[in-house]
Amino acid sequence: QIRYSVPEETDKGTVVGNISKDLGLEPRELAERGVRIVSRGRSQLFSLNPRGGSLVTAGRIDREELCAQSTPCLVNINILVEEKGKLFGVEIEITDINDNNPKFHVGDLEVKINEIAAPGARYPLPEAVDPDVGINSLQSYQLSPNRHFSLHLQTGDDGTINPELVLERTLDREEEPTHHLVLTASDGGEPRRSSTALIQITVLDTNDNAPVFDQPVYRVKVLENVAPGTLLLTVRASDPDEGVNGKVTYKFRKINEKQSLLFHLHENTGEMTVAKNLDYEECSLYEMEIQAEDVGALLGRSKVIIMVEDVNDHHHHHHHH
Repeated sequence: QIRYSVPEETDKGTVVGNISKDLGLEPRELAERGVRIVSRGRSQLFSLNPRGGSLVTAGRIDREELCAQSTPCLVNINILVEEKGKLFGVEIEITDINDNNPKFHVGDLEVKINEIAAPGARYPLPEAVDPDVGINSLQSYQLSPNRHFSLHLQTGDDGTINPELVLERTLDREEEPTHHLVLTASDGGEPRRSSTALIQITVLDTNDNAPVFDQPVYRVKVLENVAPGTLLLTVRASDPDEGVNGKVTYKFRKINEKQSLLFHLHENTGEMTVAKNLDYEECSLYEMEIQAEDVGALLGRSKVIIMVEDVNDHHHHHHHH
């Protein structure tokens, strides 16, 4: 049994071994003694160079195509020395070169994480595959630096490395609704090869913000003779949560029975109107508390102060000016 080895992807005509010497012949005897490759199938990978007396590659050999992940990658051929009537077995090992990058099946990935998620939560990341073998295949993953996330590598029973994203710090959608990370997969070859996948973290909203009124106190002056239905003011509370979590309804929080007949607060718009005729003599100042509530029963509160002005007094002043 004659053994040789040749790296994959070498040029056609690369010398694999000095076959004439190993068969005990002179180089020129290869032709004279009718030496030829007789194996079926694999024979087209190699040919004999009668002048140099060597076994050479007949074309480019791709180890990954030939042997995939199995190692070592061996090709067996038979060489017939016709004159001697002898058949010699030759085993050629095709050695791996680092000619493949680790590849991700996905170019980019979106991971959705609720802002309520607790640190320590893990999320699987895409794996890369490198068809090379040994040190030339996938060796490591790196994650771009980010204060919210780290990378954890889970090694399976079969030796495969599964990258996982670990939440290190609580997310806040209102502060930062998306995070962009880069996952790099590298092999250990010379030169080292790597590829990247982009990961977009989309932070899902949780109802973690209470509505806030744009003023702690609303003050408004109104003449006692305004018609019922007149708009006094519009209160507004904002809630930075998203969609339904940010929707606010307005109600009176503290209001006595008499006041509740006089004023109307529109639940959805925050518009406050006069419901009945006001009377300065009866009461010239109304104070009430209002609240804004979101879907999760989180509350914001504010005050409304209404000053009623006397119509007669008002007219009286006008004549003076």
